[in-house]
Amino acid sequence: MRIGELAARTGLATSAIRYYEAQGVLSAPTRGTNGYRCYAEDDIERLRIIRKSQNLGFTLDVIRGLFAKDGVCLYDDHTLATVDARLRDIEALQASLAEQNQELLTLKARLGSALHERDKAG
Repeated sequence: MRIGELAARTGLATSAIRYYEAQGVLSAPTRGTNGYRCYAEDDIERLRIIRKSQNLGFTLDVIRGLFAKDGVCLYDDHTLATVDARLRDIEALQASLAEQNQELLTLKARLGSALHERDKAG
């Protein structure tokens, strides 16, 4: 399939697909006699994995490391460690956000009390 069809089927811009190729996270496609890129069905799934990984906060360098030279996604101890590290990052972020949320709720309550006291006095 040509790049336009791949873009339509994945919801990505053709420029994004070319960028992923240039960054080495998507294997270079074969070229037809006319010079057009010719993508395989497997490229659809690979692009979905790339986008999902990015949405989960992984960099292209990390994503590149998830794939073997033949383009197959690697699921090994390194991949598991990478996912575990990202989970720890998210858990730390959640804890920080929960703390900030509590601080904001406390501030809101104090401001509400101060406004109520001001209105009673005024």
